[in-house]
Parts: sequence; structure tokens; C-alpha cells
Amino acid sequence: MAAQITIDPHAHLRALYQALLSSQDCFDEFKRMLALYNFDPHRDDAEPSDAAAARRALNQRISAWIGGDFGGLSATQTLQWRAIIVEERFNVSLSPWKEANVY
Repeated sequence: MAAQITIDPHAHLRALYQALLSSQDCFDEFKRMLALYNFDPHRDDAEPSDAAAARRALNQRISAWIGGDFGGLSATQTLQWRAIIVEERFNVSLSPWKEANVY
């Protein structure tokens, strides 16, 4: 019977958080690489090849930081990270206080 290997995406995410929090160099590189990811899902039907290449490069660097096989960020996850880290915004559409924030 062959051993079944399971990949825990939450463990990879925790390892990424730890790398970003423990190393300013990793965080700075992560932010620079996210800034290179240029994909607008509202304008483009599919991820452009240059955006896919930027995401692949980012996933390779993350694998190096966490010292193991990294499952990789999806296009959606990369866009979410980019919004938070590069654009310095959070998804306020999910905030229960959204209507209360209008002045």
C-alpha cells in the first residue's frame, strides 16, 4: 500500500506569514514582486502571460523562503495579497460597518 502524502495549505500559509514577519528583506521582496503582478480580472478574461510569469516567480521565492515545496498562490490569492500589501487596502465590502463609515 502506497503512503498518501497530503499537503496542508494552511501550514504553507503560516510558514509564509512567519517568513514575512521575521525578515524585512523577505517582506520587501514580497511587496516588490506583488507590485509586478498586473492583472485585472474585470478587464481580462484570463491571466496574462506576464502576470502568470510574475506569479510563478513569486511562488518560487516563497518556496525558497519557507524551505520547502509550496503549493503556490493562485491568481485570486495573489490579487488579494497585492491589494493588502501593495495598495494598502482591505476588502471593505465584507465589513459589517461599511454603511457606518459614510460621512
